[in-house]
Amino acid sequence: MPLTPDSSKAIEIDRFVAVRFAMFDGEKRVVCRVRWKGLQDRAALDQTDQRDVRGTFEKYRAEIEKVASDHYDRGALNPLVESGEF
Repeated sequence: MPLTPDSSKAIEIDRFVAVRFAMFDGEKRVVCRVRWKGLQDRAALDQTDQRDVRGTFEKYRAEIEKVASDHYDRGALNPLVESGEF
């Protein structure tokens, strides 16, 4: 079952490691992450500020959430989105 986005859109930035965000499997909250490096790599490809991980996350949020949901459907309990997956 695909995860649904958290309507609060809250994120937590773990400096130099990952951005954490929540999604839901029904009523169950699932903590997902996207690696900081993945966001920097994406910004480099876009030729935008690699330090603006929040901005890059928000720009690609829908794609990142889709990848996290796909990982969850394949059995990942706390999906981790890596560089090059979005």
